[in-house]
Amino acid sequence: MRSYAERMTDLVPDLADLELLVVVARTGSLGRAAEELGISQPAVSRRMARLERSLGVELLQRGHRGTTLTTPGRVVVGWASTLLSSASQFAESVEAMRRERAVTLRVAASMTIAEYLAPTWLTRLREREPGALISLSVRNSSDVAAEVESGHADLGFVESPGVRSSLRRRRIGWDELQVLVTPDHPWARRRRPISVETLGREPLLVREAGSGTRETIDDALARVGLELTPSMTLASNSALKSSAMAGIGPAILSALAVTEELRAGLLVAVDVDGIDLRRPLSVVWLEGRQLPVLAEALLRVAADSRR
Repeated sequence: MRSYAERMTDLVPDLADLELLVVVARTGSLGRAAEELGISQPAVSRRMARLERSLGVELLQRGHRGTTLTTPGRVVVGWASTLLSSASQFAESVEAMRRERAVTLRVAASMTIAEYLAPTWLTRLREREPGALISLSVRNSSDVAAEVESGHADLGFVESPGVRSSLRRRRIGWDELQVLVTPDHPWARRRRPISVETLGREPLLVREAGSGTRETIDDALARVGLELTPSMTLASNSALKSSAMAGIGPAILSALAVTEELRAGLLVAVDVDGIDLRRPLSVVWLEGRQLPVLAEALLRVAADSRR
């Protein structure tokens, strides 16, 4: 059975031919229609004959005094005018949508990037593109990937080592996680790094499953045959820092999140032998989709700021 689109292709002629028919009807002459549109009269005649054949209806009566519409021709011209008006409105609406998309950008970012990097990036982007309309949703890395995959975000920034196969990925920099304790913790007074085995045995304050921080920790420990022992799971960097500074236990956090606390001596970073806690900072977007112009501009800003 033929599809609706295939049937419509047979029944609906070329819009340019319908527009020409409307001009012929208005001017009352093939010659005057040709002159108005800047084409030859024989070309107009051929296109009108083709239109009549495709519709199977005689539209025009040609005579020495000009060209007049047949009764079916007058009906077709009315329908053609309605169709051309709808097509014009459709084209204008699509163009308006295209213009809106050119100045609108939906961004999803994982928490560490959203808190410590994205504000600077978005500020610089607005300086370059003052008319841009930008929305930012803050999620953990797993949820950022889901937003991009579903089309709710144009692009996403994640901190996780791996990404879904449906997404393309571009690395924009690196981050490093740090093991953090209070100044009076026994690890803070050690002159040598602790072993990764010691870290693996210690109950730790960590981010929730699905976050880039948690995925990095789990992967790093798994590579050396160890498994994380959480003492508390928290869903924000701020809550994790507060708990660590309260002395509840060692925490693992991005170096980006604790700059001020380390400078003030509220927390101490502990070196660990035998484990790599670096992680890539990446932008992801849907496979097969072309990035909007604003998205490309944001990527340039992000890359420039991480050099």
